[in-house]
Parts: sequence; structure tokens; C-alpha cells
Amino acid sequence: MRRTLFALVVAGVTLVSFSSSDGADPRDVVTPELHKRVQTEGRARVIVQLRLPGGPHVSEGHLASPAAAARQRADIATVQTRLMGRLAATSHRLFHRHRTVPLLTLEIGPAALAELAAESLYVEKIVEDGLSAPALAQSVPLAQAQPAWTGGFDGTGWMVAVLDTGVDATHPFIAAKVVEAACYSSTVKHVSVTLCPNGQEQQTGPGAGVNCSIDTCWHGTHVAGISAGNGAGAAVPFSGVAPGAKIMAIQVFSRFDKPTDCGGSAP
Repeated sequence: MRRTLFALVVAGVTLVSFSSSDGADPRDVVTPELHKRVQTEGRARVIVQLRLPGGPHVSEGHLASPAAAARQRADIATVQTRLMGRLAATSHRLFHRHRTVPLLTLEIGPAALAELAAESLYVEKIVEDGLSAPALAQSVPLAQAQPAWTGGFDGTGWMVAVLDTGVDATHPFIAAKVVEAACYSSTVKHVSVTLCPNGQEQQTGPGAGVNCSIDTCWHGTHVAGISAGNGAGAAVPFSGVAPGAKIMAIQVFSRFDKPTDCGGSAP
């Protein structure tokens, strides 16, 4: 079976810890910044991290059996249903009920935020579902890859999933590297437009993970090269961190045309 290494190589990704603790102070569930934004603007899009009655969340790949995974999914669904019941009389909009991770993605007003914050037995944390722009902060020299290559670890037999702005599979530095592809991008009215080649919010298969047409969409190809580029194929004296690996290209960005959403010039 091909081993797959999932590398979150997009800067600005928030890693959420699913650890749980008892007796959380409701004031700790919501940051002051998020509370102020909801009160000032009247609403915000948020991700609600849940507490599960069966204990801390465990990635399904680390659970002992399919039955254990089913029990955990049932826990997630139960808590989601309870919280949605609490919100019935408030201003809110459900975007997604996650099945395998203890999260709810919502748009909420002040009353809904207060209800969720008060339900600290089942709510670990509420964070803003904010925007993350692509940026590059590190490169191959910082990874100190050469000692790994000397030890025979060059990525052969592995696949690196690059969740970014898409990958130009024709680039000589990564020629014949992209063997899996997908796109997950959002169209939200008056806010964003999907960048999937088929115009939908999801696409899988050949060509699905291609780099988009916006100027900054070189970033995913750059990261793919840093991850698994092969200098021999491009006639350059350097390679990526794992030159023997294959690439799974997943385009996860959406197009925003408001300068206020883009921190300056758009898109």
C-alpha cells in the first residue's frame, strides 16, 4: 500500500488541538477579539470546537476498530445536535456539520455566541473562521535535508499532499510528480468564488489540482518543488526536501475580490 505523507504546507493554517479538560471558564471559550467583532458587526463566521462525552478526540486512523470510529462519530453528532438545539431561537446559519472531527462551522450573532459560550460542557473553544493568505516563510536549507538523503531517506515510496494554490504539473522541476489531484474551494455570495476548474466547490481527478489563474497562484507549485522537486529533471543543481516522493496536488484557496478581504490589492 502506498504510504501517504500529508504535509500541511500552506502558511497560516491553524492547527486545532482536540484535547479536552473539565470545568472550562466560559470566558476562556471565546477570545475578546471575537466577542468584540460579533458585538460590533452583528455576526461572524466561526468554527466551534466540541467536547465529546466519550473523551478527547482521536484521529480515526489511530482508533482500534471501525466500531470505535463509529462511536466517536456518534458522539460528535450527538453534541452537534444538542448545540444546534440551543441555537434554535437565535440568529445563526449552519455551514457544515463535520462527521469525523468535533467541529461545527457556523455564522452567528451575539445571542448565538452567548448560548455557545455558556455551553462550556460541550464547547471547548470558538474561533473565527478567518482568511489565510498564502505566504512562504521557510525553505529547503532550514530543513537540513542532506543528512536524511545520505541515510537513504529521500521520500521514495511516499506521497506528499500539498494543500495550497494548486500545482503546475508541467513544471520541469516536478515533471511526472503529480499523481493525485483535487480541488476544494468555496463560492459564498458577495464574498468569494471557487477556483476549481469545473466551476464547482469540489473536483477530484486529473487536472483538478491545477494552479489557479491569480498572480499568487505560483505559490502551490513553489511549495511542491520545495517538498519533492527533482533538480536532475530541471537541469538545476538543487532538489526539494524529498526528491524521491510523488505529489498529491490539492487546491484549497478561493478567489476574493474585495481589497478589504485581501489586505490591500485584489484579487
